[in-house]
Amino acid sequence: MRKLAALMLIAALSGGKPAEAGVFSGEQMGEISCAAVKMQLFYYYLAPEKDEKVRSYETKCRGSAVTFKMPQWIDSKVPEMVQRKVWRDPEEGEISEAAVWQVPVSILYEYLELSRKTFPPEAGGANISPGLLVKEYADIRIRFQMSLDRLYRARTKDVVMGDSMDGRGRSMMAVLNLLLKEMESIADAISSNDSPRYAEAVTASAVLSQDAFRMLFNPARAYQPAPGESALSRVLNLALTIFGMMLIFMAVRIFVATSDTKNNAMMGEYAAKVEKYSEAFSRQFINVNVRYLMLVPAAVFSLMGLLTMNVIAWAVLSALGLAVGMRVPEFTLTFMKEMRGKKIDMQLMDGLILLSNCLRSGLDIVQGFEMVSKDLLPPISDEFALVIKNYQLGMTFEKALGVMEDRVTSKMLSYMIRAIVLQRQMGGNLTKVFERIVVDIREESKLEEKTKAMTAQQKIQSIVVGIMPWIMVSVMFMFQPETMIKFYTSPIGMGTAIFCVIWVAIGMKVVASLGNIKV
Repeated sequence: MRKLAALMLIAALSGGKPAEAGVFSGEQMGEISCAAVKMQLFYYYLAPEKDEKVRSYETKCRGSAVTFKMPQWIDSKVPEMVQRKVWRDPEEGEISEAAVWQVPVSILYEYLELSRKTFPPEAGGANISPGLLVKEYADIRIRFQMSLDRLYRARTKDVVMGDSMDGRGRSMMAVLNLLLKEMESIADAISSNDSPRYAEAVTASAVLSQDAFRMLFNPARAYQPAPGESALSRVLNLALTIFGMMLIFMAVRIFVATSDTKNNAMMGEYAAKVEKYSEAFSRQFINVNVRYLMLVPAAVFSLMGLLTMNVIAWAVLSALGLAVGMRVPEFTLTFMKEMRGKKIDMQLMDGLILLSNCLRSGLDIVQGFEMVSKDLLPPISDEFALVIKNYQLGMTFEKALGVMEDRVTSKMLSYMIRAIVLQRQMGGNLTKVFERIVVDIREESKLEEKTKAMTAQQKIQSIVVGIMPWIMVSVMFMFQPETMIKFYTSPIGMGTAIFCVIWVAIGMKVVASLGNIKV
């Protein structure tokens, strides 16, 4: 039964067809036979003792006579490789560097000789179907993979296999990895009964094997600096760049010193903006040093420009930093006001309920404001306390409420203030008005949450459209900083950057507008 199952498996792997001649063309068979001879020579080159015939070997390759003369470096390097032990095996004991290389080479020779069995008899083969050799191919692939694993892991304290064979080892291991991939392709070709694919994979293996053999004759590849590149030239370029930066700095200082009137006007405008924004932040109960908000972005962008070591990039980034720094306080103030207004909206319903209870108990609206300032948490308690303080200092209650309305960005708070002002001017049931505002706040909160859920996708898309291009540019700067700096400091690069900024802004605006709900 086992024998019958084995025969059935072989028949399945061969596609149930008899062995066919003509799997390879004549040119392909020449490549495979030539590669087998070269792998045999490769093996003997790494042997401790060499026959004189190996030093100058005459053979036929692709139908023409050739002579392979052993490379000169082998006489000096291979004895060292034979003496150097790089691997210890429990069964074989200590293995030399040369022997570690000989194992995959001998497996490659065995692999090529196995492939020659599929040649027709007139070409020196046995006309065996590739499907009948599937077990042998699988065994060779496994042993070759194990030999590569040993090759990568073998080393001594001072030597790794990548530096072996006078510096050719690293390139050789890359070729052997490609050969392993071709062996896997052969297994797929046999299982799918694809003869052309099998022939191409074996031929590719033969070509790669000859490439590995050719590396023995080529000089070892080593790093060579670019023409004209030297330590002296790099130091000189760096010194000239720093000197240029110093000249620019001095020119700026001279320009500033010779234009006092304009400078005084600019400094006066700057001081006025600082005072304006400082007062605006203090009205929001926020202590912020506005000068830091303006100067830090300018300093960061200027530092980025200095790191590029390019005068144009430094000037552009410095100007951009100044423009950003002048707008950061306004952006921060707007953001903080919106966030504070949202917090007050969340507390306003509790404040209105407390005011209604105070009015029902016989207290007036001023006393109700005092209760809110004492019983609730900031920020609403701070705002109500400031209204009471202004009222106690002589400001009318309506004017104090108007100051709070100007200071806080809250639509519902504005409704409450207008209701109180109208009630004090014309009379009415303020408790009922507060109850109605509480109901409106609840309904608006539900509607706002629903709106956020409906427009969440558009908002995320808008953020992605605005962020992804800059992330990609940053990644490109990380991997190719010199190329990117050279491009973006050229006129066409600057134009491209400006064009991209404009269209990214337009794209964000368009995508964000898709989430607008028209009522």
